[in-house]
Amino acid sequence: MALVLAGVAIGYLFTNSVERSASADLSATTSRLVALINSDARGALPVLTGVLPDPRYETPISGLYWQITDLGTQQSIRSRSLWDYVLKLDPSDEGGQLSTVQGPVGQSLLALSLTARFAKGKDERRFQVIVAQDRSILDEAITRFGWELALALLVLGVVLVFAVILQVQFGLSPFKRLRKDIEGIRNGVASSIDAAYPLEVAGVVSEVNALLTVQQKSMDFARSRASDLAHGLKIPLTVLGTIAYELEEGGNTRSAASIVDLTNEMRDRIDYQLRLVRLRQRVRMHALSASLSSVVPRAIAVLKKTPKGEQLDWVVDIAGGLNVDIDVNDLIELVGVILENAAQWANTQVFITAKQDAVDVEWRISDDGPGIQISDLSSIGRRDRRLDETVAGTGLGLAIASEIVSLNNGTIAFEHSRHGGLEVIIRLPSAA
Repeated sequence: MALVLAGVAIGYLFTNSVERSASADLSATTSRLVALINSDARGALPVLTGVLPDPRYETPISGLYWQITDLGTQQSIRSRSLWDYVLKLDPSDEGGQLSTVQGPVGQSLLALSLTARFAKGKDERRFQVIVAQDRSILDEAITRFGWELALALLVLGVVLVFAVILQVQFGLSPFKRLRKDIEGIRNGVASSIDAAYPLEVAGVVSEVNALLTVQQKSMDFARSRASDLAHGLKIPLTVLGTIAYELEEGGNTRSAASIVDLTNEMRDRIDYQLRLVRLRQRVRMHALSASLSSVVPRAIAVLKKTPKGEQLDWVVDIAGGLNVDIDVNDLIELVGVILENAAQWANTQVFITAKQDAVDVEWRISDDGPGIQISDLSSIGRRDRRLDETVAGTGLGLAIASEIVSLNNGTIAFEHSRHGGLEVIIRLPSAA
């Protein structure tokens, strides 16, 4: 837009300059003609004492013309270039006036006319002097300049575009590096931005590093305080367990059982909160990667060493190379609690399948256990609900699994398995 406006302005200024130059030339020629008029000559026709030096006035239809008319006798003389054509202009305007008239071959002429007065005593003679120039000469010069100007501005525009592209590429390259460094922090590759940056970006880098430091310190402080609180509570809980044992030995079994139930519930809550503290807090833009294909076999290998796990038949159908967008420690925790729950309720078999679609990885875990009532499906995974109080365990495993899935932008659902027990369906985003 700036180049177009500049081109229009330059073209306008050049046109005015050409027209002023032409007007000055016509004015000079007019003055020369007035000086050549012989006012003392008597006769019907005006008489000149000399000729103009420009040979184009003597060449027919050359583009330069002059005409002198005696306003008293209405007789005129003209340049040879006009041949027998008479320029027609109103002589009422006696001052120098630029106008447009028709030429000898129908072309447009830029003409300057004035009335010259010659007084001698009481007598006065008036002559209309017209000097004209073919307008096409000016138009050709203006058009030629316009094309040359357009070509020059086009070249300048191309150069400026490339200059801007280079400026953007080099000028914004630090921000591209900064974006990659921040992506590295999100991916867990780095904990801060260590690369050197120009002065204009160094302030942003310092602020980001300071923010990351404060965030890490806050998280470490919170985890440390939660861990200290948990361990601080475990000692009184152990003392309460000892008191409960002494009460039971003394015959107060009812109070002892109440204390044992309360201490067990408190231990479960403490364990639940500690496990949540270990989860990696993340936002939606965090890009992580963990291999579901390798974590599941390792978790099964551990469970097979337990008394219940070694009695089960583990049926696994997971393709290699299934990576999900989740921290690997969170995935290990998730796989552990889900498979541990399946092993706890299965009779003889646990079935594990996983497949990938365009966006997510779907993971299904089912068992051939007793299953649960339809009315209780919506209650699974809530940390304040335990569906079977007769089975050992904290009852918080599926609640932790739900927390992990939610934290990593996934979904978890519970259905009846075709094998008779419970089927857990987990969908997690695929790793980029």
